[in-house]
Amino acid sequence: MSIIADHLTCAEILDTIGQRLRQRRLERNLSVDELAAHAGLNRKTILALEAGEDIRLSSLVKILRSMNMLGLLESAIPDTLPGGAALSASGQRRLRASAQVRKVQHG
Repeated sequence: MSIIADHLTCAEILDTIGQRLRQRRLERNLSVDELAAHAGLNRKTILALEAGEDIRLSSLVKILRSMNMLGLLESAIPDTLPGGAALSASGQRRLRASAQVRKVQHG
């Protein structure tokens, strides 16, 4: 199984996620039908995810919740955004993205 990294295509990342979730399901001795029933989804959705197909984000959340893996999203996407007064890596004051748009439209 590959590491999820920037050089992978979207299809490769979806395939890796599908393989990993299939492995977690099997480690928990859950059948596709059991997971689908617990998540409130169609078994085709589970099979599509495991095959690396694109599924709805809400379906992924339901699957992760059913497998007690929802907390992984917190570590993957932490709530650590800096405040408005934060400095960029170059030491410059960070500007709001909307302020940039207004300048371009009016200037």
